[in-house]
Amino acid sequence: MIFVRCIVGLFCTVAATSFAYAGPIEDCSQENNLRLSVRACSKVIELNLLPEKSEVTYYFRGNAHRRLGNTRRALKDLHRSIELNPSYKHPYIDLGIISKNRSEFQQAIEHYDKALESDPRFAKAYYNRGNTFLGMDKYQLALADFDKATKLDPDYIFPYIGRAYLFLKMGDTKTALASAEHALKLSPRNSYAVEIRTRILDAAKRN
Repeated sequence: MIFVRCIVGLFCTVAATSFAYAGPIEDCSQENNLRLSVRACSKVIELNLLPEKSEVTYYFRGNAHRRLGNTRRALKDLHRSIELNPSYKHPYIDLGIISKNRSEFQQAIEHYDKALESDPRFAKAYYNRGNTFLGMDKYQLALADFDKATKLDPDYIFPYIGRAYLFLKMGDTKTALASAEHALKLSPRNSYAVEIRTRILDAAKRN
């Protein structure tokens, strides 16, 4: 039996015929070297090492492709993952991000709704949907989703950053700063939290 890292509740314990297979399986799910992740996931698929988790392998490769900017390949893998398991929630997040980046906001919302159909307590889906609503200037819907995400996962930093951006856009620098400060308490070195706090303070000085 080979034990590998547990990423998003997956690849926790994997049976393989040889310890030689542990490398590709673990490397597929790592996030620090995306090109290595793509190669490893491709190896897992080629050798059919995890037939019972094929949707997971395609998701990890699709996620790596998206973050590398290979959108066409990412879409192919993410759709394949959903084809194998329509109730698997993670690919919908990446599909939503791709749609949002293309300003296809309604399609992005639909992807996040699909993720929430699979898991109504999926904080990441609420955050990303809220971020899309923010891009559409639908502030109340965005705030409701950010608040839902923080309620479900109080240690999840990004909804607080989203709230900070939202209140800054609304001109409420005091509330925006409180959200940014909370994000920095959770992760003092997070570049997004540092950036939005700086922008809020600059806006407060101008006003």
